[in-house]
Parts: sequence; structure tokens; C-alpha cells
Amino acid sequence: MRQVIVISDLHLGGIYPEPPRLGGRGFRLCTQAEAIARFIARLTDDVSADAQIELVLNGDSVDFLAERDGEGETWSAFTADPQQAVDKFEAIVERDKTVFDALGAFLEAGGRVTLLLGNHDIELSFPAVRAALRAAIGVKPGHDFEFIIDGEAYIIGDVLIEHGNRYDAWNQIDYDALRRVRSLMSRRESIPEQYRFTPPAGSELVATLMNKVKEVYAFVDLLKPEDAAVVPILLALEPSYIKRAAQIARLWYRTKSHGLEGPSLPKMGGDISATGTRHTDFLGHDIGASMSDRSLDQVLGELDEEAALRSVIGSALDGDANAFLAAISDAPGSGNGIRHGVDISAIDGISFGKDMAQPKGARLSDGRLRALLLALRALQKPDGFDESRETAGEYLNAARSLAKNGIRYVIFGHTHQPKRVDLGGGRWYLNSGTWADVLRFPSDILSGPEQDALPRLRQFVEQMQSGDFANWALFSPSYIRLILGDDNRVTDAALCSGLDLEPFTKISANS
Repeated sequence: MRQVIVISDLHLGGIYPEPPRLGGRGFRLCTQAEAIARFIARLTDDVSADAQIELVLNGDSVDFLAERDGEGETWSAFTADPQQAVDKFEAIVERDKTVFDALGAFLEAGGRVTLLLGNHDIELSFPAVRAALRAAIGVKPGHDFEFIIDGEAYIIGDVLIEHGNRYDAWNQIDYDALRRVRSLMSRRESIPEQYRFTPPAGSELVATLMNKVKEVYAFVDLLKPEDAAVVPILLALEPSYIKRAAQIARLWYRTKSHGLEGPSLPKMGGDISATGTRHTDFLGHDIGASMSDRSLDQVLGELDEEAALRSVIGSALDGDANAFLAAISDAPGSGNGIRHGVDISAIDGISFGKDMAQPKGARLSDGRLRALLLALRALQKPDGFDESRETAGEYLNAARSLAKNGIRYVIFGHTHQPKRVDLGGGRWYLNSGTWADVLRFPSDILSGPEQDALPRLRQFVEQMQSGDFANWALFSPSYIRLILGDDNRVTDAALCSGLDLEPFTKISANS
């Protein structure tokens, strides 16, 4: 019997609280590394000549975005220096060595490990970091270990596995540029400016905005994935970061220049790349000139930050950007938005309205609270935790497109939400969820009448600000178990709970 176990989004990385304390988070998404190690040890116990087991780590196994740059208080969206990337990786290993030791023991017992790249662990693809990874796990000649680094999907019989960020406009990776950088690194060559790798806009959002806000509101990095819906939440909490948010909004335009032609087909002849022929007109401007005539930097230089930010907020809030911006500034009238004459590119903590200059983490004004409610409801739908539904259309559309050519099971991670969605015709979309904590907002905030939801939200935020959010930060790890027959086709697939290694949902391959 052959089993394939798929887990994703471990997010090992970030410092632990000092001093250690029960319930403390430090600067981590993952607070349950020991549970991961125990899970792998259980798999190791089951490996035998008659029971072959493959463990697929489906992206974001470690989290470089949670690692500080040296001893400072800054984070990088992409650690371009290979030695610095190795240093960050080795710090991650040192904190959670039990997980890497468990992977080594699993390989030594005869298990197979397949690792895929995510969007939080891009630096794992560097030659020097890959060598450090193999050393940390203890990969030896004869061990069955594979690392897929160039954006390929992993096919096993009638199963397609990939992280899923390929279908997320904020977190698509320019693998062509990354490959060029790695090629030069492998020769110890310097990286010319024209070959620099630009990280996804979502990585910039985490490293230069979310991590800052997280220092006051420790729950914000549990908001996944990092896309347009997160931007208004961060601004409602800390409007003083509006300048940086606008700069990141401009980076979203860079993302829109590669994107997808359809649910899963790239626009370009190769794969997702930042060197396309035309740009998407997502601001309503005439900016579709050929890239042979205008460089991306020229296009971005002409892009108005205020318009870009309005577009991002509008896409997250169904076009309701003006009402939101008016609310965070407490401006009179709900439709004025950013006041006329304010140069958003020069804003750095200045006030649109009387409450904007208050200290970080101060009590939210009524307007900001209302704006936060609007943003939270856009991010997390009341049925978002329903395993049988995928509320994010981009992943469901991609899965439907991919479920052809003999593929019956499409497996993603990335969203941190375990899913088992029937695509019809014996085909399924599965999501392996996460082993990091997730935040589940109270249902009465997400769906109750505004007059009832607002005081409840204020209480919720004040508890969150004090660091007391244990009741809503859930550890609900999940994995996907596939049983394969002699013909390499799935005979049984189950979405399972990682807490007890027993399936909590079983899907018959013949359904």
C-alpha cells in the first residue's frame, strides 16, 4: 500500500516570546512546532517495506518574512543576499530543530519527502539555502528527497499538487527572474541591477506594513492570504501607514502585468513573468502601451498612488473605497474619501481628520471602528470556514480548469483553509489547510446588524490589542491522505485532522 500525506503552510519562523510564557506568540504564525514533529514521528512509525509513505510539504514550510534583518527592527520582503538568507534559515532551524530532526528520521526510516516552494519561503530555492536545508534534515545518499523549486506542479497519477499562490494576484512569483538570480548565485556572480528579483506585492505587504502593525496588534499576521482585503484592515487599525500602503498598491500593478489569461493559463508563452507585452488597465487609465515602448518603471512612475490605493481598497470592498477612506479619517460626509488637495505620496502619519495622528494602538475612533468592520466582513465571510465551499473564486476556478487531462484531484495550500469541494464528475478540489494558527472572528461581528456588531467589535479589538485573543486564534491543523493503487491512481482520499491522525472527512474516489 502506498500513502501520500500532503501538509502545507507550517510557517516555521519568527522569534519565540522572551521570556517563554504559556500562550505567548512572540513573532510567530506557528506556535505548535512540537505538534508538527510528533505528527511526522507518527508517520515514521508507520513506514515499512509494505507501507510506503510519501510526505509532501506543499509550500510555506518556513517563513522568511517573519525573520528580522539581523538585530534590527526591520524585515525584508526578499532576502537577496544568499549568506543572510542562510543565516535566517539556520536561525529557524535552531529554534525548531525537532521538526527538522523528525524529517531526517522519516527519510532514514525509508519515507519519501517532496518539498514544494511557497511564497513565504522563496529563499529556500537559493543554492546555498538548499544545501543548508539538506544538512538540517540530514539528507544522505539513498534518501528519497525531492525539492521542486521552479513553479512546477507536482503530479502523482491522477493528482495535481501545488501551493496555490500562482492564482493569487498579490502573491504570484516571477520564477523566470528568480531562476536568473539563482543561476548567477550558483557561480558566485554578483547580481546586475537588471536581473534583480522583485518579490510579490503580498511579501512587501507583510514585511514593510503588516509586521509593523503586528507590533501593536499581534493578531494581524493571522489574516491570510495577504491580498487586497488585508490592506483596509491594516489602515483601519493604523492609518498612519497610509503612505506605505499606497506604495504597495502601486506594486500590485506590477503583479497585474503578469497574471493569468484564464483560470489557470498564463498570459505569456512561458509562465508567469514580469515581462509581459501589455498591462492590465485596472485603474481605468489608458496604460496598455507595449512594454517595448515603455518600461515597467516608467509605467509605475506615472501611476498615481492615491488612485492605486483607491483601486486596491475598492477591489477589496466591492468598490466602497470612498466610504472606507472617509470613515478612517472621520471626515464629514461618507462620500468624500481622501480630502481634495491631500498629496497621499507625502503622507507619513499626518492627519486626514482629527484622530489620524493619535498614538499607535490608541482606542479606535468610531469612524475607524466602522471602517474596520467593513474590512473584516470583506476578508472573512461567515461561511469561510465551511470545508465544502471555497469562497475565493480564483482558487475554485483554477481547480476546475486544472481538473482535466486525467487529473481527478487538485490540491492547493496557501489559503490556510482546509477544503473538500466536489467539482462534479468524480473530481475534487482539496486544500491542505495550515499548521499555523488561524484567526476566526466571532460570527456576530461578521454577520450581525451593524448597531450590534460595532460594540462587539470594539470589545474584540481591545482584547486583541492587549494580546488576549486565545479564544479566536485556533490551532486546527489538517492534512490530506491519499491511498494509491498499483496503477498509481487514487483509491481513497481524505481530508484529515492533524491532531489525531484520524480522518474527519472521507471522500470516496468513486463518488
